[in-house]
Amino acid sequence: MVNVDYLLFFTFIFLQYLLIKHLLINGADSLYLLSNTGEGDFFADKLEEKTKLINLSLELTGKKMPIILGFLSNNEELIIDQIEELGKRYNKLNFVVNSPILEKKSSDFLTHYFENVFETISIKNSLYIYNNPSEYAGNTINPEIVSHLLKYPNFKGIIDTFDNINFCKAYINLINDNFSLICTKEENFQKFFQIIPLELRKNTGIIPNISNLVNLCSKLYYCALEENVLELYQIQEQLNDIINKVYDSKSIEGKELRGLKYAFLYLYKDILPLSIDELNILSPRYSSKLDEITKGRIEAIVNYLLNQKFIYQLYTLGREDLYQLDEIIKRFSNVEVLVNQGKIKRILGPFDGENNTIYRVNFENSELIFRFRTSKFFPYEDIIKEKLLFPILDGNLKPESPAFRENIKKIISTKIGNYFFNKQNPPVIPVKDLIYYDETKENIPYIFTVQEYINGDSLENILNQFILENLSFTKSKFINLFSSLGEILAKLHSIKFASFQDNILNIGKKPTLTWMDFFNSKLETQIQEAKRNKFDLEKELETYFKDYNSLIEEENEAILIHNDFQWKNIIVDEESTQFKINGIIDFDEWGIGVRAQDFVKMELITFKLLHNINLKNKFYEAYSKYYNFDNDFYKKVELYCIYSLLKDYNSEMLKSRNIEQIKLSEKFKSRADYYLNEIKNILEVK
Repeated sequence: MVNVDYLLFFTFIFLQYLLIKHLLINGADSLYLLSNTGEGDFFADKLEEKTKLINLSLELTGKKMPIILGFLSNNEELIIDQIEELGKRYNKLNFVVNSPILEKKSSDFLTHYFENVFETISIKNSLYIYNNPSEYAGNTINPEIVSHLLKYPNFKGIIDTFDNINFCKAYINLINDNFSLICTKEENFQKFFQIIPLELRKNTGIIPNISNLVNLCSKLYYCALEENVLELYQIQEQLNDIINKVYDSKSIEGKELRGLKYAFLYLYKDILPLSIDELNILSPRYSSKLDEITKGRIEAIVNYLLNQKFIYQLYTLGREDLYQLDEIIKRFSNVEVLVNQGKIKRILGPFDGENNTIYRVNFENSELIFRFRTSKFFPYEDIIKEKLLFPILDGNLKPESPAFRENIKKIISTKIGNYFFNKQNPPVIPVKDLIYYDETKENIPYIFTVQEYINGDSLENILNQFILENLSFTKSKFINLFSSLGEILAKLHSIKFASFQDNILNIGKKPTLTWMDFFNSKLETQIQEAKRNKFDLEKELETYFKDYNSLIEEENEAILIHNDFQWKNIIVDEESTQFKINGIIDFDEWGIGVRAQDFVKMELITFKLLHNINLKNKFYEAYSKYYNFDNDFYKKVELYCIYSLLKDYNSEMLKSRNIEQIKLSEKFKSRADYYLNEIKNILEVK
């Protein structure tokens, strides 16, 4: 049975980690944890969870920033016990005590309520009280109550919305170095500061909800300290416009939280482990969904704030690592080829990629792709595979050369470098330069490459758009496109090797195994792994591969294969009369194998989803100009399709066992089930 509270807390802590890092790079002056507009009510009685949240905040801030902790509860005894306990653990933690939240009480009751809290606790931490009648059952903390509580030395201030401006005026004489006045209602900030005399403003403050996204209010505060009246007014107008576009105006209760939550999740949608819709809001009273118009408005204002540099965004090079832009620049400042690209103008991403975290970086002088190998489940050789491949593609490294193995060993041992193609001697297939690679893991804890950006779009996106619009694939430009793809694959396969190797690090070594020995060994490993995963088709698989073992036996030509040749990894430009193939990408799986292997992904992905036999035939027909298919070739492709699906099934099952996040584990199991069903369909097993 899954513990729902645990899942909610896990989600909350991850988001809190991301939020605090975001607040820090955007210039936060302090942190207010578990406020009334946040998820304070969810954690009201959860001392252990509060402790974890405080520890996380102290760690991320380096204990150099004031931290304020709110208590949203109707249980007076619980509030006292928790303040006492946490105050003993964290002597610099500030506490905010709210009035009762469920039932309206008299002024005398509220006075006694706060007196009891202040008198009972023994810790020396600073205490603040929060007046917000609209949120707390109409309970009003008036100036008489505040004046009565001044006898307690650790009573350090009043936090108020200051909808009642007379309250604000009544507190002015109380402001000093030991007593602060703090406003929380964003619409009232300008009016609040103009009431406070200039010399007292240093002992006042503001707590804006919008600062969870954009820290415009810090600028407003410093304008108030400098008595810059005109700019104070302008920033307030700007602030009002932003909150009107971010907050969920169609609902009163929780409008700030819902709008801010969606804006923040949209800002970091590419690095979140789950989709925006899957990331629950913890407080049930705030859980209603936003309509599509509101979502669109929020997305537009977030994009505007990013483009205008009102927001500084975090970047990830892996699920565990978050970096500021200036940190990234500093880490790569010693790479001459990158420095020569000029200043960074824009970073896009991260883009989808299970094995790599990918960014598109616009420099002044160029546009480059950064690929960081961040997956814990990368199943292939942990090197920059392009550094070996590219010199082979343009003939700089010739497999038939006597020095081939020595050159391979030299490249393998080189941990930092690049590879630029000569325009007079282009590669056999369209690929772009390897601008830089680094396997040392010294700058960052991952190996990475920087490659030239390829203009265009993936063939997957282009063809899917035609599928969605129900457009025809009969035009000649589609026929020519798939003919060109067949020729490109055939040209890649024109590169031959003396022997098969399971690992590209062994390329150039003397032959040891036949393809049949080599493949059967790998097949046995996958079948044994499938048995461990309680795969229910091992007998059918063993029978199938035994029946077609002769097809494997007759394979004896070792060629270079992409191993993931499919529409996702083909970049094209659509012109009015033709498609131009600008590049082939993602060589993480390239190796030495047999021809039929490289048709697998086209069959299982591209052609399966296209449902167009004419385009498939044109692809094979173009390839056959370079290689004559025998009668068994299509059966060989089917055989390697089943092997590929089996391998993918085992891979997903391995991930599901080794991932802590339950949602992701279920996702991997679901994908494993898909591969299992695909095998059943090919074998026609019911």
